[in-house]
Amino acid sequence: MSVEAEPEQEFDQVYTVFDGSSPEDVSHARQLWSSLSLLPPLESRLVSADIRQRLPVSRPQRRSSTAAPPGPSTYFAPSVAALRQRQEERRRYVAMADQRREILALLRRQRERRLQKELLSAASKPKVKLGREKLSKPQEPPDCEMDEELVQQLQ
Repeated sequence: MSVEAEPEQEFDQVYTVFDGSSPEDVSHARQLWSSLSLLPPLESRLVSADIRQRLPVSRPQRRSSTAAPPGPSTYFAPSVAALRQRQEERRRYVAMADQRREILALLRRQRERRLQKELLSAASKPKVKLGREKLSKPQEPPDCEMDEELVQQLQ
């Protein structure tokens, strides 16, 4: 009997056993578990029917002989409202371009001032020996703050 009890214990540890359930419930449970099989997640599949694998290919358009070539009769003049809208857009773009030029000019002036100050201070800086260099952050003069405010106002 000990020989028969040992395989039953291993069987109970590996498989789910329905102790105390009716034979009908056990058969239903076996059918359920045998019928279920989980599919791998969509991301792990190489090809999926839901996702297009390639971009659509554009087909060359055929010109039919019955279609008239575009000529002066098929050309429609844009409406007055469309022309006004284009003019407004053009004005906005010109204004934005002017503002950009002003900002770039201001930044260029700031850079030139900074370079001039660096050149002036380079002559009076003490020469440091290699290996004993100390890095220090240069402090901004107060007039740079005014320039920054001007840039913010232009934006």
